[in-house]
Amino acid sequence: MAVSSSWCTNGSCLHMRVMLIGLLLLCMRAIPLCLCCTESERRALLAIKADIYDPDRWLSSWGGQDCCRWRGVGCDNNTDHVVKLDLRYPYDYVAQLETGKFPGPSKVNPSLLDLTHLKYLDLSLNNFSGAPIPKFIGFLVHLEYLNLSNANFGGSIPPELGNLSCLLFLDLHSGYYYHYFYNIINICFLYADELHWLSRIHSLQFLDMSLVNLSMAANWLHEINMLPSLLELHLFGADLPSIPGTLSHVNLTSLRVLDLSQNDHINTIVSPLLFNISSSLVHLGLRECDFSDRLLIAIGDLRNLQHLDLLDNQITKKIFQNLGNLSHLEYLDLYGNQITADISEMLPKLGHLKCLDLSSNNISGHIPEKLGSLNHLVSLLMGGNRITGAIPKSIGNLHSLVELDLSANNLSGHIPKSIGNLVHLQTLLLEGNKITGEIPKTIGNLVQLQQIYLAGNMISGDIPRSIGNICKLNLLDISQNNINGEIADIIEDWSKCIKNTRDTNSPLYGLTFLDMSSNNLSGVFPESLGQLSTLRTLNVSHNSMTGKLPTSLRGQQYGFIDISSNNFNGRLPDLDPSRLSVINLSNNSFEGPIPLSFARAMELNFLLLSDNYINGSIHPFICNLTNLVVLDLSNNNLSGRLPNCWHKSKLGIVDSQQDNMLGHSQGSMAGPINLQSLHMRNNSLSGDLPLFLRYCKQLATLDLSENKFSGNLPLWIGESFVQLRVLSLRSNFFSGNIPEQLSYITSLQVLDLACNNFSGVLPPSFGKFSAMMAIENVDRPMISGSYTFYYTENLLMATKGIEMEYTNMLSLVTSIDLSHNNLFGMIPEELVNLRGLFFLNLCNNHFTGRIPENIGALEQLESLDLSVNNLSGMIPSTLSSMYSLSHLNLSNNNLSGSIPWGKQLQTFCDPSIYSGNRDLHGWPIPWCSNRGSPESSFHTKGQEEESENGDKSEKIWLYVSFALGFVVGLSGFIYALMIQRALRITYFQLIDKIFDYIYVQLAICFAKLKRILMNNIEG
Repeated sequence: MAVSSSWCTNGSCLHMRVMLIGLLLLCMRAIPLCLCCTESERRALLAIKADIYDPDRWLSSWGGQDCCRWRGVGCDNNTDHVVKLDLRYPYDYVAQLETGKFPGPSKVNPSLLDLTHLKYLDLSLNNFSGAPIPKFIGFLVHLEYLNLSNANFGGSIPPELGNLSCLLFLDLHSGYYYHYFYNIINICFLYADELHWLSRIHSLQFLDMSLVNLSMAANWLHEINMLPSLLELHLFGADLPSIPGTLSHVNLTSLRVLDLSQNDHINTIVSPLLFNISSSLVHLGLRECDFSDRLLIAIGDLRNLQHLDLLDNQITKKIFQNLGNLSHLEYLDLYGNQITADISEMLPKLGHLKCLDLSSNNISGHIPEKLGSLNHLVSLLMGGNRITGAIPKSIGNLHSLVELDLSANNLSGHIPKSIGNLVHLQTLLLEGNKITGEIPKTIGNLVQLQQIYLAGNMISGDIPRSIGNICKLNLLDISQNNINGEIADIIEDWSKCIKNTRDTNSPLYGLTFLDMSSNNLSGVFPESLGQLSTLRTLNVSHNSMTGKLPTSLRGQQYGFIDISSNNFNGRLPDLDPSRLSVINLSNNSFEGPIPLSFARAMELNFLLLSDNYINGSIHPFICNLTNLVVLDLSNNNLSGRLPNCWHKSKLGIVDSQQDNMLGHSQGSMAGPINLQSLHMRNNSLSGDLPLFLRYCKQLATLDLSENKFSGNLPLWIGESFVQLRVLSLRSNFFSGNIPEQLSYITSLQVLDLACNNFSGVLPPSFGKFSAMMAIENVDRPMISGSYTFYYTENLLMATKGIEMEYTNMLSLVTSIDLSHNNLFGMIPEELVNLRGLFFLNLCNNHFTGRIPENIGALEQLESLDLSVNNLSGMIPSTLSSMYSLSHLNLSNNNLSGSIPWGKQLQTFCDPSIYSGNRDLHGWPIPWCSNRGSPESSFHTKGQEEESENGDKSEKIWLYVSFALGFVVGLSGFIYALMIQRALRITYFQLIDKIFDYIYVQLAICFAKLKRILMNNIEG
């Protein structure tokens, strides 16, 4: 007992008891004797979850009793009440576009009101389908953080939000929702006609109402000015209205971030506002506000400013004179202004500048050496200006530089070797200049480089092998230069880079885009190219490379191969294009059949093999390429028959013109119904017009010219081709009448039925082609979609008496060519309604009657050929008013009378365009050229008298014109002599000199003659 008493008296027992009690309390805390949130809050959370779109089950943790451990839920440590609810959709806009994970429709469940202790609520990036913001959110009076941005809410912002007197953060940014490839799903905007509710939230520190329509909120600035604690204000694109006056007192003295970008009516209020908050502001965004140089005075006093965005305004010059005091400035964006100053005058004393964007201005002059003093620069962008001279060596002093853009200027000289000092550089853009010399070997030091653009310069020499050491490079564009040499060694070095990164388990880098086109590269295609497994785009077109493509390309995952317009020789290689989406081997010298290995290209979209020496037939495996949309086999030596299986494909463009394809339309020409363009010119196809075309509702171009098709044109041709813009069936054996139903194709721009056996009269409804009636010069693509990115539409047409190939300008051409047929009857007067027509050719037919009297209404007509017909009567005088007309042929008809005189017809000096019209006379037909022929004896007396009277009247007017011209000229000269004394003196002095000269010459001649006579007498 004594021992026990002694131990307790030392205090150890008491200490032990305290420790035991503490341990007991901890154990009791660990035992879930109570829930982490109330049962009402748990049920409310489950009800809220039921209305939230959750396809990936990112709310799968919402189960059980421990609701404070649920994802996005936060509880108070003392009361266990739910104080935080984060239901932000887990994919932002970038991730949505990359993954296609767009939010489906959600709803805001009223059970949210049961979370009465809520302080934090985030519903951003969801899709509430344009529903209004629930008014009951305004009753969550403990809220300090509210984020409803980009959640597809619509309608008016409820003024009940003004009840949230504890709110520190409010984000109502109204955005868009896009489907994949930027197809818009919903566009729902928020708006507010007044903001008086906002002034009641005195504690607010962050406010973002960007893209909220505030055009009717006339007192927006006065209401926001009532928020003295505001640190950040974002009103980007809010359509802010102008304010008639200014603030008597500015309370926003703590404001650090101000973004008023994309507002056009705030010019008058910004300058005084900036003067009052100059000491606190560090971030200012005023892009696309139409500000001029006047704004710069106010900005010059913002001495603590670090970020200034003035993109796309109207600033012209003196910008850096006003910014010289901004010694803390780190970010300056002046993209897309109208700055015209010399670049040497613009570099400020901004030693802390990290990002400088002067792109797309009119800046001139040389880049000064003192640029190298801005050694904190991370991004330097000066593309799209008029900067000249060489790149200074001092650019190598910018050791922190990550991005350098000097593209689209007039820079010359060499790339300095000092560029190799920029060891942190990731992007180098120098394309579109006049840079000469070689690519410096020091570029291999830039091991962080990911993109190099040097296209469109005059760089020469070999590609430095050191560039193969840049293992992180994923894009290299050196096209359109004078670079020569071989690329095999460089490809080999890149292949080693990829192998080394694999061996070290480091991130796999590799080239995805390689463009070396339009240079002077030579040598064989490198075998090591097959090891660049990351490559998607390869373009070595317009070079002098030779040999075969290596078979080691098998199994690669190229997304695009373009080796067009080279001088490759030999047979097409045995490729395995199982992952290819585009194969472009056009404009080469390949020969042999299409490789059977292409049959494995199940992901192929584009197969372009034009302008080679490919022979053999088209193998039916083409029909198994179900993703193929463009097939271009034109200008080869193909033969045989077309496969009869294309109806299974998705082909939008088929071009096999100038091959040797055979086949009867009823036997081998079943085709895809998705066609937009079909070119089969100059083959040996026969039979009727292929029936499958009747179902090609999207067809825009149909060229079956120079074949052996025959029969009548079907009546369905006008009903099926509702989008057809080009129809060329020339040089075939079609016969019968031209169906009136053709006029139903209102979009038709080019109609070419020449050199067939059509007969009958020309339907008057041909004057109803809507696309030929409008006078417009709008360049619209002939075909829609992404096809034109790789394929250029082309058409051979006979215009102005010669054959011409139209490519880029085809969409602007309007033409009707019905020449060399057996058409008869009168030319319909309705054709003069086609005021947008460029070319009209009706020659070599049997048309009778007169030329339409109002043909001059065709104001845009450049070529008119009515030759070799039976037209009669006089040439309409309106023809002389067609100022665009540059080619005319009216020969070999029965036209009579005088050729209209004046204006445009005076420019046609070739009389052959009127020949073969025995009763036609006048300039430029030679005088009496139509008289004295045997046929002239058959003229009637009245015709002769009419002709003689016409000739006499023309002579009289000619003599009168000469006389009037002489009288007017002489009178003007005499009048000038009378009023100009100096002119009279000069004139008479000149006359005296002439007489003196003549007198001296005559005296000399008489003296010589006299001497000769005297010598003869003496002799």
